[in-house]
Amino acid sequence: MLPTRKQAEQLLKEAERCNPGQWGDHSRTAAHCARNIALKCGDLDPEKAYILGLLHDIGRKFGARHLGHVADGYSYMQSLGYDE
Repeated sequence: MLPTRKQAEQLLKEAERCNPGQWGDHSRTAAHCARNIALKCGDLDPEKAYILGLLHDIGRKFGARHLGHVADGYSYMQSLGYDE
C-alpha cells in the first residue's frame, strides 16, 4: 500500500515540524524530478514517482543520522501500514 499524494504531503509536513531543515524542500524537488522522469519514460506511474520522491527522506523526521534515516524511514512507513 502507498499513501495518497495528499497523505504523503501531510507526512512530510509533520516530519519537517519534528526536524526542520532544507531536507523538506529537497524532498519536494526530488518528487517533481521523479514525476517528470516518469512522464518521459511512459511505462512508469508519475503519481507514484512523485509520492515516493516526497517520502524518500522521511526518516529524517527522527533526526540526522547520516544513512540511519533510511532505516528510520523504512520502519516508520511500515508502522503506518505502507509496505511499498
